[in-house]
Amino acid sequence: MPEPVGYRGLLALAVPRRLALASAPADLADWLDYAAIIALLVFGWGEGPFVLALFALALTLPYVLIGPLLAVLVDRVPLRVTLVLSNLGRALTTLLLVFAPHTALVLVLVFLRASIDSAFTPARQAAIQASTPKNLLGSANGLHHAINQTSKIAGPALGGLLLAFLSPQMVFGLNSVLSLIAALLLVNLQLPARPKVDSATTPPFWSELTAGIAEFRRNGLMLTALIFSAVAYFAFFLYDALIALLTAGFGLDATAFGFGIATSGAGGLVAALLAGRLPAGKSLIAMMSAAAFSGITAMAIASAAIAGVPVAALVFYLAMALMGGATAFMLVPYRGIIQRETPPDRIGRVHAAGEAVIMSIMLSAPFIGSLIARLWGTGMAFMCGGVLLVVLALVTLVLTRGGNIKSLGAS
Repeated sequence: MPEPVGYRGLLALAVPRRLALASAPADLADWLDYAAIIALLVFGWGEGPFVLALFALALTLPYVLIGPLLAVLVDRVPLRVTLVLSNLGRALTTLLLVFAPHTALVLVLVFLRASIDSAFTPARQAAIQASTPKNLLGSANGLHHAINQTSKIAGPALGGLLLAFLSPQMVFGLNSVLSLIAALLLVNLQLPARPKVDSATTPPFWSELTAGIAEFRRNGLMLTALIFSAVAYFAFFLYDALIALLTAGFGLDATAFGFGIATSGAGGLVAALLAGRLPAGKSLIAMMSAAAFSGITAMAIASAAIAGVPVAALVFYLAMALMGGATAFMLVPYRGIIQRETPPDRIGRVHAAGEAVIMSIMLSAPFIGSLIARLWGTGMAFMCGGVLLVVLALVTLVLTRGGNIKSLGAS
């Protein structure tokens, strides 16, 4: 019997199909929250760059401080248990946003929700690896990123529509139901049993924390992809939290901001499906090309902002779509590399270690971007991020051409 191939072959398998189905409400909850909180902070409470930088910090810091600790448990506890409990926790923290009366409490709850998500994300990656034939890992990562980007389209659009009729607190209440639905869909998920581990020979908890980063040290391809991704995300976060301010600077409103996020998701959706079909050996090449393209696009939109040139809403949406698509061509290959190169018994720790490194490096980016925006304007933060992406692509290309990165094309 021939091996299943492509997205049709992937969805013909019961467990990957159920996992993808549960990811839809889980990811939609993330993006509906993101859009609603940003709209509340900027357009409702009039907060500026510093609070947006704090919001970005609350979203990312748990992946550095909490994620590596929880990842050890992810590799020990049955994956289905982790997936269900983490979605229930996300539902509860989202519901608590209903009662948050001010910015400080909102940021605390965002931190708690991201802490729980730092367990859900590696557990989902481990579940994908465990339930997907190796030849379909590219399709699985493309499909899940496409689901995420579809949520990025629907979440802000739905959030904007709901906010026209409901208070943000009511939107948060409705949104908590989405995580509850995801948990219910995962209750009966039948994942392959993990190999039994002799508790007498299990390494101490603290020593297992280092196992994830050790995998990157031993594998040149993984290390190259990790460093590239960390620098790329640092560049993104120089301006990511400032998109709402850029939107306002162009004379556009909260609705345009929501549609901008949605079009970014549309670009990411199309690109994710295409990236899922890339040959494994083209992973780093795709990542370099995408970084250069995204950087040039960011520099173009930044030039208009710096020069004070009016940008029509449609042009703004197009730029967001192009940058969202480029991001997908970096993220999908990176995740495919990690899953193909990592032993199943430590995938949770490896994924969390990679996330922690990326988040640690990019942690200062929102504050640097905020400072740049305060001193020289929002457009300059976008310009700096775009220039860094182009330089990253060129430097990586020079190193690979010179033979200093021997793992290019290997996977």
